[in-house]
Amino acid sequence: GEGYDIAILGHILHSEGEDRSRKLLKKTANALKPGGTIAIGEWLVNDERTEPLNGLMFAVNMLVNTERGDTFSFNEIKRWLEEAGFKNARTLEAPGPSPLVLATKP
Repeated sequence: GEGYDIAILGHILHSEGEDRSRKLLKKTANALKPGGTIAIGEWLVNDERTEPLNGLMFAVNMLVNTERGDTFSFNEIKRWLEEAGFKNARTLEAPGPSPLVLATKP
């Protein structure tokens, strides 16, 4: 579909790996109308992949239990969002162990 105001990807990217996640973000951008928002709930690690511990432990879980899964940093996801055409990528703290990553389709 297309013309949506918001798309929510709740803990999906970590199981899909980088290539499939990038494709999914492009497909999501095409489904949103201009001004639409993407909200991504995802475990995040820092750029050096040294913390936080819960994100790192989850990365090990993905390594053991999936073919392509991993955890990613905000800057990695931000870059993918920008490649897909999104702007203003930012995080929003939310209840639970992981923040939301938000971005807007211009």
